[in-house]
Amino acid sequence: MAALAALFYVCAWAVDAVSADRIVVGLALDLSGPDAIRGREARNALLLEMGRINRRGVAGGRIFLLTLDTKGSPAGTAAAVRELARKHKAVAVIGPVEHFAAIAAAEAAQQERLPLFSLSAPEEILVPAKRWVFSTSRPASLPVRLILGHLKSRGIKRAAMLGSSLGYGTEGREQITALAPDFGVSILLNESFKPDENNFLPFLKRASLRGVGGFVLWARGVSRLGLVHAHSALGLKMPLYISYVSPGMFGSQSRSKSAESVVFPASWITAAHLLPESHPAKTDLTAYREAYLKTYKSTPGETAAAAVDALRILAWSARGVGASRTRIPMGVEGARYFMGLNGTYGFSKNDHNGLGADSLVLVRVRKGKWELVKGAK
Repeated sequence: MAALAALFYVCAWAVDAVSADRIVVGLALDLSGPDAIRGREARNALLLEMGRINRRGVAGGRIFLLTLDTKGSPAGTAAAVRELARKHKAVAVIGPVEHFAAIAAAEAAQQERLPLFSLSAPEEILVPAKRWVFSTSRPASLPVRLILGHLKSRGIKRAAMLGSSLGYGTEGREQITALAPDFGVSILLNESFKPDENNFLPFLKRASLRGVGGFVLWARGVSRLGLVHAHSALGLKMPLYISYVSPGMFGSQSRSKSAESVVFPASWITAAHLLPESHPAKTDLTAYREAYLKTYKSTPGETAAAAVDALRILAWSARGVGASRTRIPMGVEGARYFMGLNGTYGFSKNDHNGLGADSLVLVRVRKGKWELVKGAK
């Protein structure tokens, strides 16, 4: 398939894995489309982790990563999964990172009877659990519950919600609408914005006029900075919650004024430097962050952590039950307590994600620095 040319990445320490005993793991990632930044982050994380895993070996062989660029297209992602299954005989696929692409990948994986470890977690692919589909990313319900719980603890009963029109934002809006009543919170405004939107003042003004006590943004990309600056420009007192923040974002003194008191859920890897030394994953998180930073000159985020966890869980399963497509799902479902970089997974036959509320912490910006919000659950 010309549009899906295979991109082979073989590092010096993995050259001898390209042999008869190689275990082919496919990567279906966006490397040149709208989510290419996260796709490349996942690929980099996996290449780094492959070396560590192959030094130990897996089920009599060594892992060989074969990457197909999906260009971020759901159709291209489904085609990549099928090509990896049929032509390249992959034992499993890791990816993609985008919402709708993950839905397409899950459907293709089910048809091909090929284990898929998605780096996105749409509810549609997880509920009910599908035999061949797993995810190491956090479902939207987890950060939604954390934010709503904090609103409740502050006595805020009226909130506004703004989400991107893309799949990630749409699911966040749906989840907060469904779960808000459980926390005694009324969502007075629930609106979406297009990807090219750069004026967030009208959204905030409407929320202010309705008298809401908190404002929630569900999005990725530059829109987060745009909303933060608009919130500061209006001098609004209502707290601002953001669903996802990249490592280091809002963490400089130059941004402290506009980002002051912004609150957001953060994964273990993103907030590793804030976790206490007693945290059970602290050593692993610190070591991986340092290795990634040394190799790629950047800090790994949640996408990198999800990718690493997917490969670790896959390797753990293969060591236990064998590196075959049919056996891997059974092995993963037996991972009832698997501590990764993104949290502790409790997989089962009916839960193919396994992450719980303890996989996130709530963070607030104070004077240009991050700090944990105490008592947040």
